[in-house]
Amino acid sequence: MNAFISYSHTDRQYGAQVKKVLAELGFESFLAYEDLEVSEEWQARILSELRRCDVFVALLSQHFLASRWAPQEAGFIISRSEVLVTPLSIDGTTPFGFLSHLQSRRIPDAGLTRELLIEPLAAKMPRTVLPALVRIAGAAKSFRDAEAQMAPLVRFFPNFTAQEAEALAKTAITNAQIWSAALCRTDYLPKFIHAQGANLDPIILRALQYEVEHDEPYL
Repeated sequence: MNAFISYSHTDRQYGAQVKKVLAELGFESFLAYEDLEVSEEWQARILSELRRCDVFVALLSQHFLASRWAPQEAGFIISRSEVLVTPLSIDGTTPFGFLSHLQSRRIPDAGLTRELLIEPLAAKMPRTVLPALVRIAGAAKSFRDAEAQMAPLVRFFPNFTAQEAEALAKTAITNAQIWSAALCRTDYLPKFIHAQGANLDPIILRALQYEVEHDEPYL
C-alpha cells in the first residue's frame, strides 16, 4: 500500500511524523522533501505518486492554504474516488474546497499520535493495518505498553480473519506483558476470545484462556 503526504514545506516536520507512523502500519509513503532526488523532474514524480497512491494524507494548516502546490494536490486526488483521503489539521484549519465534505482530526501540540491514523486506515484497509498492529503489540515491553498497543485493536476484533486472530492469540500467549497486564487480562483478551475463540486452534485457545484466568504461563 502506498501513501502520499501532502503538506506545506513549512510543516515538513509533521510530514516526517506521519511517514513514520504510516511505516509502522505497513505503508510506503511519498514525502517530497525526503524522497525527491536533487536532479529529479519533481512535477512528473509528484503526479506519478498521486496517480499510484492508495492513501492521501493532507496536513492542513494556514501554510497549506497559502502553498502553491498543496491545494492542487488535493484537487487532483479528489478525482480518484478509490483513494482514502485523510485530512489532519495542524493549527485548526478545516477541510476546504473539494475536501470540505471530509472531517479532519486535530494533531495534538505534542505531535502526531498513531491513533489519529489507525481508525480510518484500519476501516478501509484492515488486511494491511491489523497485522501491523498485532506486530506492534507483540513488541510490548511493559504492562502499560501492552495495554496501550492492544487498546486500538479491540474494536476490530470481530473483523479479524482467522489467520489474524491466530497471530494475535500466539502473540498474547508468548508475551507475558500482554496476558498479565491488568486491562488485557480482564477486558481486552476476554473480548478477543468472545469474538474469535471459535476461529482459534483449540490448543491455542486453551492456552490463552488459561493465562487469562490464572495469570500464569500455560505449560
